Amino acid sequence: MFKIGDFSKLSRVPVKTLRYYDEIGLLKPSGIDRFTRYRYYSVDQLPILYRILGLKELGFSLEQIAHMLDSDLSPYHLSRMLQVRRAEIEHEIQASQEQLAQVDARLRQIEQEGRLPYYEIIVKEVQSQWVAAVSGIIPSYDQSGPILDRLFGEVSAYVFRKGITPSGPGIALYHDTDAVSNPPDEGTTVEAALPLPRALPEFLPGNERVRIYKLPSIPGAASVVHQGSFTAIGEAYQSLLGWIQANGYRITGPTRELYLRFQRGGDENQHVTEIQIPVHKIRKDKEAMQPKIVSLDKFLVVGMPYLGKNEHGEISQMWGNFHPRIPEIKHTLNGPAYGVCFPNSQGLVDYVAAFPVSKLADIPQGMVGKEIPAQTYVMFESHGIPDIGPTYQRILKEWLPKSGYQPGDGPDFEYYPDTFNPDDPESYFYIYFPIKKA
Repeated sequence: MFKIGDFSKLSRVPVKTLRYYDEIGLLKPSGIDRFTRYRYYSVDQLPILYRILGLKELGFSLEQIAHMLDSDLSPYHLSRMLQVRRAEIEHEIQASQEQLAQVDARLRQIEQEGRLPYYEIIVKEVQSQWVAAVSGIIPSYDQSGPILDRLFGEVSAYVFRKGITPSGPGIALYHDTDAVSNPPDEGTTVEAALPLPRALPEFLPGNERVRIYKLPSIPGAASVVHQGSFTAIGEAYQSLLGWIQANGYRITGPTRELYLRFQRGGDENQHVTEIQIPVHKIRKDKEAMQPKIVSLDKFLVVGMPYLGKNEHGEISQMWGNFHPRIPEIKHTLNGPAYGVCFPNSQGLVDYVAAFPVSKLADIPQGMVGKEIPAQTYVMFESHGIPDIGPTYQRILKEWLPKSGYQPGDGPDFEYYPDTFNPDDPESYFYIYFPIKKA
């Protein structure tokens, strides 16, 4: 038997630690002198102590270690606890690697600019919010001021006529994720939105111009605060977009501007604007499939149609309405789901959420049947629903100009395999875009 001091020297564990293990019941001494109250340990307890120390080095808490030392714990449960700890360590390593990448990006920025970054950028969660909104078209970002003034005036007048006070600052939403840095020729859709109390939509209907809806939450928004005039806000955007690229993120949704401090006609130097861009971390351990050129025979689909601008995620809502009705479709073939988008001369989204069928017969009420003609396509892999827009951007602005092809005449479509999970931002599917020789 060893006194606690001798056992401490033998095991290289401080006396204070041994006393604490005794107090919490993790390692009780073999005996205690009833007169002196000295603790005594046996050499047989060394393997137990070393196991405690070994598990502690693996990162387990003392509470977890006590559970693992339980003699009734099966090898299966021990294995499961080790597997969970392994996953935790992998997550910690990934988080540390991301931190390291951010430090490297900051160092490169300082080396390039010769000074500390003027803008600080963070990634944060943004909660969902009911809003009243009015949409418009802006030809370019530098011309957005007068148009947003008019749109905010319109939605403000509507809300105040109802006797309602907005519950937060105004929000501008740019629905083309590339619009700020590279606006399309036909302009981009912008919304002027005012936050509303949560229960308000139950008794405040919209009108033909004002729409009442719930602005979705953002799991991760790369955010920066700009102080001063809107004429200089481009520098904040450049810093934010550069940070997104340098830190391995991709844009997944509309850009938001929150006007935290703004007074029409006031001192522009006092304006405070927060820019929020929804982003998702690119998984470096998943290499995207290279684009493939494929030729498909004609095929038939039946599904639920949508025709509109999809300004507020109506297609996603339509898929939610479609899923319960899928069993109504007759003559279905074993295969994937399709999201087919047909050309539309009016600039609207002509879309069908569909399944393949052997013939266009017995079509359920409210659904349509379509024949997809034989066509040559370029096939791109896409990860997660928010990646649909960026994937089309990669096709149209990166791949197509260098390919020797031009857009074909038929519809394009999303191809969702059975393994696709719409709630998983890394779940893959494919986009088929029609092409022909230039």
